[in-house]
Amino acid sequence: MRILIDEMFPAAVCPLLRERGHDALHVFDLGLGSRPDTQIIAAALADGRVIVTENVADFAAVPEFVVFCVRKSKLTARPRAAALADLIDAWARTNPDPYRGLHWPEPLADPETPSAGSGA
Repeated sequence: MRILIDEMFPAAVCPLLRERGHDALHVFDLGLGSRPDTQIIAAALADGRVIVTENVADFAAVPEFVVFCVRKSKLTARPRAAALADLIDAWARTNPDPYRGLHWPEPLADPETPSAGSGA
């Protein structure tokens, strides 16, 4: 999947996604750090990329592309880049041809945190 990571997430997620076969770029890779959202949207549309962002309000108004919405507070305690890469990869594998619009994937369970009722 072709992915564009917005600036509120670490650029370190991109190599992790590339290792899993995704074409992932960070807005900094394109010189779009601190640029208006309209420029990020234009870049994503021109390159057929899914935008991964926490900034839902600004991207929700543009229905022509796929927006992967993630709240940083919902990511697990593991390093944020690894948790985000796992979440994006799992979603992309189950949604190889996602519909245009907002996607709110469920956070993955933290493998380092015992689940309730596991006896751990």
